[in-house]
Amino acid sequence: ADYIVPDTHNFESWGFTAPWGGVASKATTARWPVVAPATHRTADGQPVSMEAFCIAVAKRLHLPGFGDRAITDPQGNTFPLNRAEDFYLRVAANIAFMGKTPVAPANQEDISLTGVSRILPAIQHTLKADEVDRVAFIYSRGGRFAPEDSGYTEQRLGNAWKKPLQIWNADVAAHRHAITGERFSGCPVWYPARLSDGRAIDDQFPIGQWPLKLISFKSNTMSSSTAVIPRLHHVKPANLVALNPQDGERYGLQHGDRVRIITPGGQVVAQISLLNGVMPGVIAIEHGYGHREMGATQHSLDGVPMPYDPQIRAGINLNDLGFADPTRTITNTWLDWVSGAAVRQGLPAKIERI
Repeated sequence: ADYIVPDTHNFESWGFTAPWGGVASKATTARWPVVAPATHRTADGQPVSMEAFCIAVAKRLHLPGFGDRAITDPQGNTFPLNRAEDFYLRVAANIAFMGKTPVAPANQEDISLTGVSRILPAIQHTLKADEVDRVAFIYSRGGRFAPEDSGYTEQRLGNAWKKPLQIWNADVAAHRHAITGERFSGCPVWYPARLSDGRAIDDQFPIGQWPLKLISFKSNTMSSSTAVIPRLHHVKPANLVALNPQDGERYGLQHGDRVRIITPGGQVVAQISLLNGVMPGVIAIEHGYGHREMGATQHSLDGVPMPYDPQIRAGINLNDLGFADPTRTITNTWLDWVSGAAVRQGLPAKIERI
């Protein structure tokens, strides 16, 4: 990297997000700094962050859309974009007023009980007078949430997709695969798992030699960023590596046995669990474990050993079992034939009891 720019933690910053597709009612969550950022301050008092860096660079390059007259409202009034608050608080105002009716204004109890009083000066300094109390309401509730029952109307989706569904997409059909030259299908179609030259993965790695397929699944306790939390390791010290009981019988394995899992790209040792919820022929690995960094390995700065916790390394990581696509002239990982994403489902594998 040419530059390493310090950034804020999520507890120190502004932000918005929304639930994934499994939530039928509309919702947007709002994040605001609950603690003062630990980063240094700029000359004008801003905490050093991604937003502060991007805005400063844009202003130095005289890019449009930044500076004192960057934002225009429907009435033609202009407003600044010099700080992160200039952006995020106006997003909050948009959320507060969108839809058929705006949210209610916050009362003093809302503001004092939720701690929004700490950011109220920034809200008042940045927004119009009629926006202040409604944005305070958004932050006092942690976002804006439609009623739970709004997701469904008489057994149908309440927020239905009203545009036509494209069964045929001419743009997709007009494109070819970058390596093989084969045209993509313009309508939904099933492709077998393929390597970059279009060859089926089972042709390159025959099922007779690689009888199992590896998949990963999300953990109910751990994520890619929470492995540093000791309490979660107290709940589940290592990840689940699961096999169907039929396969357990086939390989002479019992629940709790230690096994060696082998793929064309590597091998790991794990404790196996036999679960009916796993398809026969599949090894399912719980994601979020087996980190090498994030505090799992000790490093030294200027000869001073830094703290570390070897428990963060506990478990195995499916990424360590990935492999290079043998059909590529230049070494690269196996990528999905259509999307180009790194493949981490359906890796050919075999298993040995230890």
